[in-house]
Formats: sequence, C-alpha cells, structure tokens
Amino acid sequence: MHVFGVSSGIEDTKPLMERMRAFTDREKLFAQAFDPAAIVSERQLLLAYKLAERAFAEKRNIAKSIEAEVLVRAAATRKIGEAIERAGAKNGKFLLLTDAEGKKLEDLLKAVEGKKVAVHFAGEKAAKVYGVKKTAGFSTEELILERMAMLEAEK
Repeated sequence: MHVFGVSSGIEDTKPLMERMRAFTDREKLFAQAFDPAAIVSERQLLLAYKLAERAFAEKRNIAKSIEAEVLVRAAATRKIGEAIERAGAKNGKFLLLTDAEGKKLEDLLKAVEGKKVAVHFAGEKAAKVYGVKKTAGFSTEELILERMAMLEAEK
C-alpha cells in the first residue's frame, strides 16, 4: 500500500469517487481517498487497511466493500455516513491510499484527472476532527490510533 497526495481537476466528490471506483473495479485495484485534514499520519491509513482486511476475514465488516471499510476504520466510527463526513475526500485535494503502482497508478490518476502532490497530514489539527483531547505523554497520532483500536475492541 502507498499513500500519495493528489490534486484533481474534479472538485465534486461524487463524480470523483465514481470515476475512481469504475477504474479500480475494472483493473482489480484498491484505492480510497481521504480528507487530509482528518488524517494524522500514514500509519493511520495503513492500520485502517489492516483492520479492514481482518474485519472481512473474520466476517465482521461494517461496510460491503473493502474501500468503505477502510474509510470506516480510519474514521474510527461504525457509521458509514459519519465516516464519509469525518474522513472522506471533500474536494479535489485528497490523500490516496492505493495498491496501484507504475503505469496503473498513472492511469488511475488520469481517470480522476489528478496529479501527485506533496503529502500533507493534519498532525495536531486532527485532534479536533476525532474529538480527542491532548493528554500528557501521548501524541495526537497515538490518541487517534487508540480510538481506532477501541472500535476494533467492540467486536
């Protein structure tokens, strides 16, 4: 899995995601877009992917697709609508988690009229998105990852 910053000419989220999904379904790839303001680190996205894989393997997934399950896990909620609101891509600038590489990645970016840009994570600003309060001795990343783990513990 790889994380890229992407800037797309498609500002409206619905057609952006429809084009991404059409391409990934056809090419048998994984790709999900996230709001950079809601993601604290690459580790958050990679953990979300691993948790989603495990949920599907154990037949306790919340969503019907692995892409939506990763979004739910990254957003640390059991509600898909809330996950979209909290961590889903909001406009033409997003973080892309994908297994596409090389020519397939280039083709995926073309499909969404996108280009790679620098990756910018929310850092401390993400605390507000997840409602976590700064706690002595713990980073914002640790608190958000803990929130994700707590969702996992609700098996």
